[in-house]
Amino acid sequence: MPELIVYRSNALMSVRSRFDATRDVVMPANLAYAEAMVGLWHSGLPQVSLVPSTATDAQVWPVMSAVGTRVHDTSDDNCPINTGWSYVGGNHGYNVGNQIVVANHGKTTADVGSQWTDGTRIFTLLAVTNASSLLFGNPYTVVDGIAQGARVKPAAPLTHVSGATNRTTVPITGLTPDVQIRPATHSHTVAVELDGRPVPDGRSTGLELVIRESYLIPTYQGMIDTARANVGTPIATIMPRIPSLCRIANVYRWSPGGGLLVTQTVTALARFTLNAGVTQCTPLTPVTGGSRRQFMPNVGVAGGLNWSTWANIDTLAALTDVTPAALVDRTMPAASMTQWVVSGGGVQQWGIAVGLLPVADGAPQTRARYTTAKSWFISSSLKKNYPQLVWGRTLAAGESVTGTAYRRYLAPPSTATELVVSAGDDDFVVIERVGAVAEAELAAPQLFHRLLVPVGATNLTVPDRVTVAGVPYDVPVSPGYGMWRADPDEALPEPLPGASRTRGGYFLARSGPTVESTCTGAYQRLLLHPFFLAEPTPVDRACVEVTRVGTGVLRHGVYAHDPATGRPALLGPVADFGTVAVTTVGVKESVLAAPVLLPAGWHWYGQVWQVSGVTAPTVRAGGVGCATVLNLGSTAAAMTGDRFGYEVAAVTGALGAITIGGVHQFPPPQVAYRRA
Repeated sequence: MPELIVYRSNALMSVRSRFDATRDVVMPANLAYAEAMVGLWHSGLPQVSLVPSTATDAQVWPVMSAVGTRVHDTSDDNCPINTGWSYVGGNHGYNVGNQIVVANHGKTTADVGSQWTDGTRIFTLLAVTNASSLLFGNPYTVVDGIAQGARVKPAAPLTHVSGATNRTTVPITGLTPDVQIRPATHSHTVAVELDGRPVPDGRSTGLELVIRESYLIPTYQGMIDTARANVGTPIATIMPRIPSLCRIANVYRWSPGGGLLVTQTVTALARFTLNAGVTQCTPLTPVTGGSRRQFMPNVGVAGGLNWSTWANIDTLAALTDVTPAALVDRTMPAASMTQWVVSGGGVQQWGIAVGLLPVADGAPQTRARYTTAKSWFISSSLKKNYPQLVWGRTLAAGESVTGTAYRRYLAPPSTATELVVSAGDDDFVVIERVGAVAEAELAAPQLFHRLLVPVGATNLTVPDRVTVAGVPYDVPVSPGYGMWRADPDEALPEPLPGASRTRGGYFLARSGPTVESTCTGAYQRLLLHPFFLAEPTPVDRACVEVTRVGTGVLRHGVYAHDPATGRPALLGPVADFGTVAVTTVGVKESVLAAPVLLPAGWHWYGQVWQVSGVTAPTVRAGGVGCATVLNLGSTAAAMTGDRFGYEVAAVTGALGAITIGGVHQFPPPQVAYRRA
């Protein structure tokens, strides 16, 4: 069964496709989930399930029979946004309500919108939920033009301020705080198609199921103000009158083999601070006596677990943030994970791969600017995985953020996650593997002769192009991982100058006349120079030339370019090449333990004289200007004299996160690399 089978009854759908040689995977979809959102759950299929390929339609639809094995609860996986103080959208409402149980309270619809006080704060009656229950909205504050709801509860019985017909004081003995206020969305639209055709009720087959939805989220301030201005009118009936915070547009794409692609666009309609993740993933359903193990590329220790191997997420004690400090390469935010259910004996049962694709605002250089607080987090309660597209990014009205995430169910036995993920016009190759291996290969004959361009955290060396069989790779030191975009073959008519494609060949990063530059005054100053490469280039050696001896060492490395500032990225280096001695003259070569990928476009080569500042060494340097723009800051004073790049003070050891201290006057060193 290479295609999808789609079962539909009104808003409820189940999507079936081949999982392995003997089983199919069945995934739920719901066009009218909580508050009319698209959801990944319905009552006839409470979990993603595996069924024998021989199972009949009647055994899986409209209700999954005992023939199915539940593998993943996705009932809460449609992703909301976060405003910095509350989740909202998806199946979430603003969590700043106070539910109060009061037997025979006597309040009616006529009292909705009235104001009440605990003696300090004003609370607004938003709903009479039943004869014994009331829902109050909390006060809000406005800071820097952005309204935020307050997570507070009344400190005393609520007395009437204005607007109510029934003004009897409301006791708070039956109070439940932090209740979600619903509805919190409106104007929902949804469309569904299979291979571009409408999907009727019943059974259909095709290759791609697409569901598109959009909806509006009102501002919390507007919700409270509108309720107060329309006393006696339930908020749910006048939602379009409330000023809007943003529009959410989601596109879900199911593909054969248990794949789901989700694209989310958040468009601000008022200024607010956005945290967004595109996808969230509840843990897989365990087996009795088993556990759930998770690996995350480019992530070390976080939350007490080592994610560079198979971490047991069932032992995760608290909410865990993956911050830049937990990353192997700080310029590459955490972007993916693989999770497996294993039996008590360690045998794989079923798995899932989840990640953000490096497109639109999911590009690593963009995420690095907007996820400095966290690029991923895992909740302690449900062990839910949230890759973060942005965290703490303030949007002006009219600005949008877009990201695309993938998830794919995995069949055992599996020693590696090897995927080809297609998104629009782009195809991506994903390899994630724990454990060393030689001469492995990802089968991808459909990508034959495509150019492989690294686009994510990558520590594997692969061919420039996909071979006739696929993508061969080695993992000399565990773990190994990488993500590449498979571009159509557009071979250049002749080799690019400056970066030979021959492995083992040396090339100059900048050619032209040279001078000798002495490091006088540069002790423990990291000098950063802009360099340009026409294409991503893996290198395994970096060379500089000492022309006059000195004391100490030169440490050198590369920082990424931050296009938002025009300066080096601050989080940390792409690579620290280590040190070379300056006590003798000649070409000094750093041999790298593993190849480093120098990015296409601009990057920043850095060099710092360390260890002993007695005698300044002299190095070979470029004799021409760097010919690029330098951001001088708030004053033009630094324009006087030669200016070649930025500097960082007091760099005494390994290269790390930096704070730029200004521009410097040292010519760019002559640097040669060897292509890996």
